[in-house]
Amino acid sequence: MKKKLFFVLGAMVLSLTAFGQESATATVVSQGEFIGKTIPLRDMPTIDELENFNNDDAKEIKHYIKRGNEPVNESTALPLNGDPVRQANQGTREQLNILQNFDGASVAEGQAIPPDPTGAVGPNHYVHSVNVVVKIFDKVGNLLAGPTFLGTFLGNGSSNGDPIVMYDHLADRFFVSQFQISNNALIIGISDTPDPTGSYNVYSFPLDAFPDYPHYSVWHDGYYMTANKFQGNTIYVLDRASMIAGLPNPTIIGFNLPQVVNNPAAVFSPEPANLIGDTFDPTSPAYIVYLQDDAWVGVSEDHLKVWEIDVNFATPGASTISNPIEITTAPFDSFLRPFGTGDVEQPGTSQRIDAISGVISYAANYRAFPTYNSWVITFNADVGGITPGVRWIELRNDATNDWTIFQEGTYAPADGESRFMGSAAMDEDGNIGLGFNIGSENTFAGIRYTGRLDGDDLGEMTFPESTIVNGNGRQTNTNRFGDYTHLSMDPDGVTFWFTAQYMAANNFWRTRIASFRISPSLANDVGFFNFVSPQDGALGNAETVEAKIYNFGTDPQSNFDVELYLDGNLVATETFTGTIQPQEEVNYIFNQTLDLSAPGTTYSIEARTDLAGDANAPNDGFTIEVDNTTLSVGDAEFNSGEFTIVPASQKVYDITFTTNKNYGDISYEIYNTIGQKLYTGVMDAQGNEHTARVDMNTSPIGVYFVKLTNGDLKASKRFIVR
Repeated sequence: MKKKLFFVLGAMVLSLTAFGQESATATVVSQGEFIGKTIPLRDMPTIDELENFNNDDAKEIKHYIKRGNEPVNESTALPLNGDPVRQANQGTREQLNILQNFDGASVAEGQAIPPDPTGAVGPNHYVHSVNVVVKIFDKVGNLLAGPTFLGTFLGNGSSNGDPIVMYDHLADRFFVSQFQISNNALIIGISDTPDPTGSYNVYSFPLDAFPDYPHYSVWHDGYYMTANKFQGNTIYVLDRASMIAGLPNPTIIGFNLPQVVNNPAAVFSPEPANLIGDTFDPTSPAYIVYLQDDAWVGVSEDHLKVWEIDVNFATPGASTISNPIEITTAPFDSFLRPFGTGDVEQPGTSQRIDAISGVISYAANYRAFPTYNSWVITFNADVGGITPGVRWIELRNDATNDWTIFQEGTYAPADGESRFMGSAAMDEDGNIGLGFNIGSENTFAGIRYTGRLDGDDLGEMTFPESTIVNGNGRQTNTNRFGDYTHLSMDPDGVTFWFTAQYMAANNFWRTRIASFRISPSLANDVGFFNFVSPQDGALGNAETVEAKIYNFGTDPQSNFDVELYLDGNLVATETFTGTIQPQEEVNYIFNQTLDLSAPGTTYSIEARTDLAGDANAPNDGFTIEVDNTTLSVGDAEFNSGEFTIVPASQKVYDITFTTNKNYGDISYEIYNTIGQKLYTGVMDAQGNEHTARVDMNTSPIGVYFVKLTNGDLKASKRFIVR
């Protein structure tokens, strides 16, 4: 905000707007308790999905405190004749394609209703949690750790729920939380390293009342949190730096929201701005947003309120929260039906499922651009007849102007379907992705997504919606469903990851994890993807390194630096002086040679590109391990055998390897360009010909390589999935 009217800790109100004399407090809360460092999550006991799990045994988690039946002004509140910014038709661009799409968890693992699905993506992992377990996948859906009960993982023994997972991209750490009912506490684990399957520093923050529905955000100066509390503070800031460092007793500072009107019929859930992207103003205050519906007593017109917080952990008493600015929106109806009765119809049953009224959906993602800041928020809006759509709003501010609405719309194609519980974010190119649940009396609850390109008509999702997974059952044992969804951004800046609940069978929920892009391609994106030499063998003290560079982008590239590492140490920086065209590969021979002469030693060699303005850093480097061994003549034949990869059908490939003798079992491994192992198996042998057929239908179009091994011997080849 430009003009700051602050409340000060322990002080009287210094300045008030004309919105009333509602008081606000900001109190330094007692410090958190360091519970300890966990053993690696990958080494913790896991639970198995129960084959004969009885759905009736699932624990229904009910922690909301119902505020009332319905807003008093519901009959006269605007809009009276439908949502004025409703998008009644789907977009007309070419449909978006899913990159990854795999199941996350199920009721047989989580054993709770609703699941509260959440997840965050890092450079190499996706961390997923539901009530009441955590699971970790690689970025193609292979399970690396879990499912492990949250109480086991976070060391407090209680698996209570309402988890939130975040990836703190500024520190390269993962954040996993749940609440603890017994002492009204927040339990939070911060990964000790960038590897989320490793150890975590775990903290407990006991509060003065139960912190229901906690939602968090990453900000440069703290972890910000809001909670559906009915006593004491509702907004908190946690000492992020101390928690990342594993220090004891991190400070937590609590605030109330000045001049806020609570939702009288559902859950009190403002949202903190969640920082995505690596560019930001390190002096910027943090922001909180909440909707204000004119159906609520004390609200005269539909609008958003935005507060800013300046936190000071060195002197907590100097921390301040501002009076809100009010941002008038197009009229909306945030109320569906009283909480606990259900909102969205299902096929073949009168039981409705909850869409969650009157909350800002998780997460409210914020990204800084060179000349402005963008903040995307979503919430459910009834477009008529208890049919929710997703109201989405992009706020913008800059160095001289307060937050204003740049664009808004309610995504609700007029096809009889309810779209609800949305979550949105903006990529580094300014494109917006939106994931949501879908369901109706004709459609089992499933998951879909849409998006828009920067520069498209304002207020419109211009891509037709795509299906992540269709539902295949109804829920008749409770109205509780979802509670939230979660869309997060890949560190590459352009890939969206979304998770939500769907009904896989009658009274049997699962969650799904999917990724997609809106940017059709990246202009500047090159990287190494394989090596020609050295290879395993009798190696000397001046080995030549030859590696393959691929231009993943749309622009030709030349005159960029390349780096060579040996066992993690940079040994050379050179310049690639040729020109590499889009979708072209070239071999590069480093001038620097390597001493690999120690017998029986395994060496790690990495080649990396260093292109100025490269838009996708994760695929810049490629690493191999080579062994100094003495090869027999037959072994040498293995390493130089005839190696072919041909498509057998769409995304199905035949691998053939022919040598001068039968080597018996030859294993194959297929990797993507950032070194993730996707497929493994053993090749069939007929004499000296070894074959394998690999179905890669779940893999996106792109560059891959296959490695063959027989003992310590290796052969490898690059290929492209089209």
